[in-house]
Formats: sequence, C-alpha cells, structure tokens
Amino acid sequence: MSTKNLLLHNKEEIENLTDLKGGNAAIGATWSVTKRTYLDWLPIMLSMGMVWRRRWWRFVIGGLNKPVIFLAIFAWNMGGYRTDASGSYLGFLVPGLLVMAAVSSSYGDLVNWFTLRRVYYRVLDEYLLAPISNTSLLIGHIMGAGTKGFLVSGIVFLTSQIFVKGFHLTFNFFLQLFVVCLTFACLAVATAMIAGREKDSIMFSNMIVFPMTFFCGTFFPVENLPGILEQVSWCLPLTAATYNLRGLALTGISSLSWFAQSLGWFGAFYILAYFMLNKRRED
Repeated sequence: MSTKNLLLHNKEEIENLTDLKGGNAAIGATWSVTKRTYLDWLPIMLSMGMVWRRRWWRFVIGGLNKPVIFLAIFAWNMGGYRTDASGSYLGFLVPGLLVMAAVSSSYGDLVNWFTLRRVYYRVLDEYLLAPISNTSLLIGHIMGAGTKGFLVSGIVFLTSQIFVKGFHLTFNFFLQLFVVCLTFACLAVATAMIAGREKDSIMFSNMIVFPMTFFCGTFFPVENLPGILEQVSWCLPLTAATYNLRGLALTGISSLSWFAQSLGWFGAFYILAYFMLNKRRED
C-alpha cells in the first residue's frame, strides 16, 4: 500500500472512530436523561425519610400503640405468653394487627402530610411547579409512606413474638404486607387531593378507613358477620389482603386470587391518586 493510500485509510478510520464516539456520547446522554427521569421520585422518598428519621420515636410509638395494647389485652385473657400460632386466637389476631399497623402508618401520616402542605403551608404548590412529572411525584410519596408503614409493621410483628410463636415467614408474606402499605398510601394521596381542609380528611378516616380495619377480618372472621354486612365486608379493599396475609403467616401458602385482588385494589387506588393529583396540578 502506498503512503498516500495509507494516509487516506487512516483518515477514514479516524472519522469512523469520531462518529462512533459521537454516537456513544449521544447514547450516554440519552441514558443519563432517561435514568434521571426514572429516578426523580427517589429524592422525594429520601426527604420524607429524613423528616421521619428525626422524629422516629413518635412514629414508632404511634404505630405500636394500638396493636400492642390489643395484643397484650387478648394475650393476658386468652392464652398467656408464647402461645403457638397454629390453632390459637392470638395466631389469628396477629396478622390482622399487622394490617392495622400498616394501614395506620401508611395512610394516616401521608394524608396529613399532603393535606397540611396543600391547604395551609402551600408547599405542595412548589412541588407542582417543579420540573418533575406527576408520576415521579406520586411514586416518591407512595414509596416513602409505604416503606414507613412496612417498617412499623415489622416492629409490630417482632413485638408480637413475645406473645405468639410459630409463624411462617416467606417472601410472599412480606410482599403482601408491602402491597397493603402501598395501597393505602395511594388512598392517602387521593383523599388529600379531594379534601377541602384537614377536617374533611379526618372525617373520611373516621368514617371509612378506621371501621374498615375492624370489618375486614382483623379481629374475627368475616363469615361471622350478619347478613348484608358480611357481603359488604367481602368487597372491601382490605379483606383479601388480610386473609391472604393470615394464610401465609399460619400455613405459608398464598392464595393467588386474594393476592390478585390486592394488586387490583392497589392499581385502582394508584390510578385514582394519579388522576386527582393531575387534576390538582391543572388547577
């Protein structure tokens, strides 16, 4: 090969490498933007965690208060300490108390968080004006509240080991519990977007959410409820999750239909929360 042809060949290789580097740079930039877009929810979740970390003792005490009192009262009157979960009422009760703790911690704090910041402090307006999508804004708050509810439920479960033993701990058990936390975090966002003031969200909690924790198989089987009340209870979003969690805790076996119902309620509440948040942003 002559010197001239060699130089031309090297020039073509250099141009090809330059084009390749430019393409790689474009691909890298595209990947960076995509990664940043999909992880926009993470700082929101971490900021909520930082706030709750400074006041962790309040949330732990608040989350443990009712479940531990219920558990202690029933343990003292119906079996004493370290009762075997299989075949005992305490074994029936503990999964229901976990669901109660998950709902209280995931829903209660987030609905107050959103309502106060939207109605009084107007901090939510700053969120809505920020260059962040509704999806990231919603996922960040749901994941933050859901994770907090999951941790509080875990503490309640560890405390229950003082009174009851013999539960089956599987991945599906924790997955079902986390789905419950995420479901009611979505409901909290939707409620806060609808509520005109703090008293409205409190009224909804007292009339809908709080009774739901009692009529969804928490303390007694839904089958024992009278007439129409039983039929209504089977249609509530917490019943399937409670029964599936109890089955996993006592036998280690999951019901696909109950888990599918839980996912269905989670999807429905997520869509509702997204719709209400989007409507609030347009206003």
